[in-house]
Amino acid sequence: MTSRVLQWVLAAFAGLALSGADARAEKTFGGGTALINMAAAEAQHGDALEAEETAPAADEGASLPTALWPEAAAVETDQQPYVLIRSLRKVQDEIAAGSAEAHDRQRQIMRDLGAQMTALPVAVWDDVRNVRAAIFFVLSGGDPAVLKAIVTRPRTPYVERRALRGALAYGEGRSLDALGMLQKLEARKLDSLLGGIVALIQGTLVTKKDPKKAIAFLDEARLLSPGTLVEEAALRQQILLLAREGELERFDLLAEQYSRRFPNSLFARSFRRQFFAGVARQNYKRASEWISRTETELQKVPPTERVGLYLAIAEEATKGGNIDIARHAAGKARELSRADSRSLQRAKLFEGAALAVTSDFAEGVSLLDEIDPEKVAESDLKVRDAALSVAAAVGRWPEAPETLEETAEPQSVGRAQALLSKVDSLLKGDKQ
Repeated sequence: MTSRVLQWVLAAFAGLALSGADARAEKTFGGGTALINMAAAEAQHGDALEAEETAPAADEGASLPTALWPEAAAVETDQQPYVLIRSLRKVQDEIAAGSAEAHDRQRQIMRDLGAQMTALPVAVWDDVRNVRAAIFFVLSGGDPAVLKAIVTRPRTPYVERRALRGALAYGEGRSLDALGMLQKLEARKLDSLLGGIVALIQGTLVTKKDPKKAIAFLDEARLLSPGTLVEEAALRQQILLLAREGELERFDLLAEQYSRRFPNSLFARSFRRQFFAGVARQNYKRASEWISRTETELQKVPPTERVGLYLAIAEEATKGGNIDIARHAAGKARELSRADSRSLQRAKLFEGAALAVTSDFAEGVSLLDEIDPEKVAESDLKVRDAALSVAAAVGRWPEAPETLEETAEPQSVGRAQALLSKVDSLLKGDKQ
């Protein structure tokens, strides 16, 4: 009997021990499931977001725990905007390196990204990485409609929310609103994806209002996004601004840097034309120094492109009245042009037009008379005719009057003389 009681007691303790072990196991693995669920949710919604709630306990008999955020739809990693945006960044770098194929491909990528992002469930935008990707997309020229679904999401941190609203205003063409939002952001404190492009847009928006501040913003953009299309664009803008501000030393430094870092950029050729034409339009002091610097830069350009650049400079300088620059550039273009080419005719046009307003107007007329009307555009012919008229006026002596007979003085002259006499009397102290 005693042995039976003892066996019963031992069995009861064993049962209690097993029950305790099962309970501990249930607690341990149940908690592990909740932690796994929370980790997965945090990965989906961004490293910057902190979990504010824990997964509720599963109902008895339920096979899966309750989701952390029930409204969040499952989106594969390769569909997350912060992953999708990598294709745009890659193609931008290829453009900066000179790929024409990448430039064509960028248009389709922008369209595809806009459609993909717009179709995503709104809960995706609770991940701050995706918000940053959308901001980058719009500041790169993407469809601003992408941001409208994000702007009201409560989980977006303050800094990204300000950048988001600024990007939306910029994308919609509301420059003043965009400047108000974006200029207060410190680019260096932003995520690495956004820092450079935000600084670039800041510089772009304040260029006309405050060129020196724009130059500082563009410095930030270059430093934060080295080797990218952002740096390339910042350099192009800075060089033009430095030219306008007359900062010759920094101009030389950055022009050399652009030639070294982005010689094959798809924008390099149009930028050079824009730059040289911009130099020609400005009313610079020390024009001879700018001619020297322009000449130095032009020597880095392929000879086949050089004639067109000289002509662009000559045309803009003629329009702007910068005679020395126009005469120099047109003369260089004439030296480099092939015989009987259209370039030669246009070089004669701008050199002749520049000379027409100087003491060498006769030489200018000679060059203008040599132009073949069949080889220039109608607009060029109008410039020639105007230049010939100017040259004729410069070279014509004023005609002598036919008679020296005195004419009656206008009534106003008499009144003026009377007034002067009265003033003279007052100054002498005569009584009136």
